Amino acid sequence: MKIAFFVAEFPVLSETFVIRQVAGMVRAGHEVTVIAGQWGDRALTHGAYRECGLEERVVVLRPPGGRAAQMRALAQLAARALGSGSARRALRTGLTAALQGSRASLFDIAGMSGRSALGRFDAVIAHFGQAGVRAMHLQQAGLLAGPLATIFHGFDVSDRATLARLRKGYQALYAHCARLLPISHLWQSRLRDWGAPAGKIEVLRMGVDVASLSLLSPQRPLHRPLRVLSVARLTEKKGIAYAINGVRAASSEIHFRIIGSGPEENGLRASASELPAGKRIEFLGRRPHAEVFEQLAWADVFLLPSVTASGGDMEGIPVALMEAMAKGVLVLATRHSGIPELIDNGQNGFLVPERDATAIAAGLDRLAALADPGEIREAARRKVEMAFDEAQLLGQLERICRSMAGAADRSGPEPRFAEGLPSQETL
Repeated sequence: MKIAFFVAEFPVLSETFVIRQVAGMVRAGHEVTVIAGQWGDRALTHGAYRECGLEERVVVLRPPGGRAAQMRALAQLAARALGSGSARRALRTGLTAALQGSRASLFDIAGMSGRSALGRFDAVIAHFGQAGVRAMHLQQAGLLAGPLATIFHGFDVSDRATLARLRKGYQALYAHCARLLPISHLWQSRLRDWGAPAGKIEVLRMGVDVASLSLLSPQRPLHRPLRVLSVARLTEKKGIAYAINGVRAASSEIHFRIIGSGPEENGLRASASELPAGKRIEFLGRRPHAEVFEQLAWADVFLLPSVTASGGDMEGIPVALMEAMAKGVLVLATRHSGIPELIDNGQNGFLVPERDATAIAAGLDRLAALADPGEIREAARRKVEMAFDEAQLLGQLERICRSMAGAADRSGPEPRFAEGLPSQETL
């Protein structure tokens, strides 16, 4: 199949699930293109990104040079619209999108000024609702063809400002998409409540490459002091402030390492500067993915106390928790978003309320006192193998793509737009 992935930016270190999904479809033998609004971190060392040559598969919409270059591209599109019906249609679509809250769509379309259409695909997969809206507008402008599916993750279905800005765009997207793919049952319910057609919705979880994550010995003893690890971007949503206070309040001796960086880093470092005896907190900064796994092998407990941010932003189901569970590291997290769909409290991990450092402290003390953590470690591995194995989930996505392509074929040839969407032969 000919498959396009549409993303706002590529590659992104915190979105390795996108890289692995794209690489999985390449390995399955499909003709894959990544359409990105702009380049991300091209120095990214994720193995799949290099191994599968993904950089060579990326088409970037935005011209280099920042906002000034974008404005020049917009001016060029406006000039072309004076003499070209297809350019008029593209400009009209972009301006309408901007007025409805998606200025990014306008600049995507402007970045295509003077270039050939992106092509016709058997399936177009957009990651995040905002990207789905942008892909929809490219299709409406006659620049991209093929049945569209949008994967909804977390921020895109929870951040209040984003939802308010894209309200009209989302309603149009529900009608336009062939498939709507929330990553959790929670988001599935939310899309239904917002009026998305139930028949288009299917839960498609993000997962991890279980085969590459060897289980650490389930019977290994816990360390003293207890070794605790968090891997997260240092933002409000990740709740690391509550992790630090929970470590401080726990009765057990604890060595806590934090991997990641972000806007809250300075404040978090300050809050961890004076600790009681028996407590140690280290900030390791950003680390390559391979080093994260080395730290998981070091850790007794993986701690991720996610919270709903002040603007409403929520997690999906964090891949970092899946990786820890697949390795057989004990996990302590919060009853937040789709996390309870991964962690069964007391069986394969432990859950505490959001924003409750006292509960985190009690949870850490409970973990430190476990006489035989092996059963919980093995149950955690089984849960990931059963419901979050990337190989199975890639098979599900492949089935969805084939279904979309088949439905498009059965509906007959795609309408030829009067203002110039190229035919399949010319793409």
